[in-house]
Amino acid sequence: MSVAFLSTSVDLLRASVVQIIEGRRGSGGAGIAWGRPDLFVTSAHVVSRPRVTVVTPDGRAVSGAVIRRDSPRDLAVVHAPGAGDEVPVAHAGVPHIMRPGSLVVAVGHPFGMVDAVSVGVFQAVGPLPRGLGLNGKGSLPWVQADVRLAPGNSGGPLADAEGRVIGVAAMVVSGLALAVPVTDVERLFSGLV
Repeated sequence: MSVAFLSTSVDLLRASVVQIIEGRRGSGGAGIAWGRPDLFVTSAHVVSRPRVTVVTPDGRAVSGAVIRRDSPRDLAVVHAPGAGDEVPVAHAGVPHIMRPGSLVVAVGHPFGMVDAVSVGVFQAVGPLPRGLGLNGKGSLPWVQADVRLAPGNSGGPLADAEGRVIGVAAMVVSGLALAVPVTDVERLFSGLV
């Protein structure tokens, strides 16, 4: 795979990623245009309030409302009609067929750095290894990758080398990046698109 191909894939992916800002202090994370240009998936822990600000890749700040939440899976849907049609919808990948060692990319806004990209390696999809409990969520399937995530990456995409989203970045546990698989995202969007 060439660097130019990866760069093109990342550019297409970055175009579907928005900032989600909550409250006056501007805390938040990322979101991904999903199904329609006015709907965004993000992590539930990014949007604790019913109203948020969505900042599009071209810098427009529009109002958004949390319209669906799945707290056990740490997912939420934000509706932001003001985003218009300028934000392209992300494409879904299939994490369950990826081979360990495959290249993955994460896009987000760590520490306020807009559209930062991290590159890493896919590990597995499945429950967490024993000892990483995660308060009862360890038995749920997670996309697991060796990729750097930081505050502000939550809600952003973890994607394959072709820019197809395989999971929504959620957290880091013992140095391992965890993302919610796209199969859970698709269930959350059932009936919306």
